Amino acid sequence: MSETSSPSSTDPLIVDLATLLFDRFVAFHEAFLAVTHRAAERFLNRRWDDNQEDNAERLQLHKQAVWETVEAVRPQLNEDAEAARLMWIAVRRQYVELVRDRMDFELAETFYNSVTRRLFEVVGLDIELEFLWLGPTALPADDGTRGEYRNFPVDESLAETFRQILEHCPLASQFENIERDAQRVTGVVQEFLDGIWDGEVDSIDILRPVFYRNKGAYLVGRLRRLNRVNPVILPVAVTAGGGVRVDAVLLTESVASRLFGYTRSYFHVLCRRPAAVVAFLKSLLPVKPVAELYTSIGYSAHGKTNLFRALYRHMEHSNTRFEAARGARGMVMAVFTLPSFDVVFKVIKDRFPPSKRTTPEDVQRRYRLVFDHDKVGRLVDAQEFRNLSFRRDRFDDELLEELQSECQRLVTVTDEEVILHHVYTERRLYPLDLFLREMGPDRAYEAAVDYGNAIKDLASANIFPGDLFPKNFGVSRHGVVVFYDYDELSLLSDVNFRAMPISSNYEDEMLDQPWFPVEPNDVFPEEFRTYLRSPRVVGEVMDEVHPEITTVAFWQDMKDRHGHGERPDFFPYPHELRFPIDDETAPSTAAK
Repeated sequence: MSETSSPSSTDPLIVDLATLLFDRFVAFHEAFLAVTHRAAERFLNRRWDDNQEDNAERLQLHKQAVWETVEAVRPQLNEDAEAARLMWIAVRRQYVELVRDRMDFELAETFYNSVTRRLFEVVGLDIELEFLWLGPTALPADDGTRGEYRNFPVDESLAETFRQILEHCPLASQFENIERDAQRVTGVVQEFLDGIWDGEVDSIDILRPVFYRNKGAYLVGRLRRLNRVNPVILPVAVTAGGGVRVDAVLLTESVASRLFGYTRSYFHVLCRRPAAVVAFLKSLLPVKPVAELYTSIGYSAHGKTNLFRALYRHMEHSNTRFEAARGARGMVMAVFTLPSFDVVFKVIKDRFPPSKRTTPEDVQRRYRLVFDHDKVGRLVDAQEFRNLSFRRDRFDDELLEELQSECQRLVTVTDEEVILHHVYTERRLYPLDLFLREMGPDRAYEAAVDYGNAIKDLASANIFPGDLFPKNFGVSRHGVVVFYDYDELSLLSDVNFRAMPISSNYEDEMLDQPWFPVEPNDVFPEEFRTYLRSPRVVGEVMDEVHPEITTVAFWQDMKDRHGHGERPDFFPYPHELRFPIDDETAPSTAAK
C-alpha cells in the first residue's frame, strides 16, 4: 500500500480496525444499559447511596471506553501521518456498514468521532475523518403500535384510561392503590383539559420505559387531541410501606422543561432506541434543544455532539460575532458568547489575581465535581470541548484582545482563525446582579428570595459555592436562580465553618490582615452579611426570609447531616402540585 493511495475497505487491517471500533462501542453501550437497568431496583428498595454510585459509574463509561479504544488503535496505524489518515477514512466507510442498521447508530457515530478527534488531535472540523453532517436531520417517527411508547385511546372514561396506563407500566405490581391514583390523576387532568380543549382528549401516549432519577420515577406521556399534544408526566414516589404511588401530575410545557433542564442530573432510561425517546420528548418540548434532551436521558456525549453540530451549523447561517458576555468580568475565566446562540463559552485565564487562591488545575477539578454531582436544579451543566476553531473575523476586537493577552495558554490566534484548545460551554443565563437592577421591584424581590433558596438548596446538596456574590448566579428563562461560577466551589465536608472571634482591643480590628490565625479552608458565615446587601432588596430578603444563611449553625448543621449520610428530598416540580401522602395527611416535605 502506497502512502498516497487510499486503502480498500475490504483490506484485512481496515476490517479489523472497524470491527474493533464497533465491538468497543457495543461493549460501552451494553455496560451503559446494564448500569441503567439497576435504577428500578435502586428506586424500589430506596438504595439511594447505590444509586449515586451508579450515576458516577455511568458518567465515566464513555470517556473510559474512548481512551481504551484510542490506546488499542494507535499502534496499528501507519506511522506516516498521511497514510494513517487515508487508513482511517477507509475505516470510517467500513464502520458505517457495521452500525447503519442499529437502533442506536447515532450514538455509534459519536463514539467514532470521540475516538477520531483524540487519535488525530482534530482541530475544528474534519469532514473526511468525522461524521459531520450539518444539514437537516430527522428524528424517527413512531405510530405507537411498537417501539418506545404505547397509545391508550380514551374510549370509556378518562379515569379508566389512566387506570390502564398504571396497570400496564413496569411499576404496576408495586402501586399501593391504583384506583385511588387513577382518580386523583383524572381529577387534575380533567380540570386542565376543561381550560384548553373544552374538556376533550382523544388518546394518551405513554413512553414504555420509566424515567428514574434520584428518589423519583416518572411516567412520561402526552395528551392528544386532533393534531395537538400536551405533556402529561406522572412522578412516582416510594411510600413508607415499600410500595409506590403517583406523587403529582405535571401538565405544562414550562414545568416539563424544568424537569428535563440543564440544571438537573441525568435520568436513567432503559431504551434501545434513544432517538425515538428524544423524538417523543421533542414533541412535548419543542423549544428545548435536541442536545439537551439526549443529555437529560444520560447520553451526555451525544448531547455534546449535537451541541457541536448546532454551533457550527449556526456559524454557517449567521454573521454575528463573539463578544464578552454580559455581567461582571471574570477574574479566573474569560467568558464570551455569540448573541444569536444561547450559550456562553468559558476559557481559563493564564494568571489569576492574588485574591483567587486557586489554580487552573483546581478549576478543572471543580468542573469535574459538578459534572459528577447532583445538580438539584441549581448548578448549570457544562460541556467540555477541545480544539474548537472559528474564523478570526467572527470575534469582537475587544474580546480578541482579551483572549490574546490573558488566555495564551489555551487559545491560539492566527491571521485567519481562533483556536480554543480547551473551553467550557454552558447555557446562557441572565446574570443575577443585572436582573436585580434591571427588573421591576416585584420580579427583583422574587429573584432575591430564590437566590437565598438556591444557596440553601446547594447546601442541602453538600455544595458550598465559595463566592456568594449575586454576580456568580444567573436567572433562567423560568425565573429560577442558578449558580454558574465554579472557581471556588467545594463540598461542605472540605470547609471549616467558624464563628468570628471577638477582638479584645480596637487596634486588632483596624489591622489590614486578620489578627487571628486563618486556615485556607476556613469560612466565616457572619462575613456574608457584608456582601449580601447589594442591591438593597438582597439585604432586605436575607434579613426577612433567609437570616440563617449568615450563621455558623446553619452551615454546620448541613455539614453534619451530610456527614451522617442524610440525603434530602429534592422535587423538580412545585410543592403545590403534590398529592397528599394519604387522604388525610398533607405533604410534609417542601418541594425544591
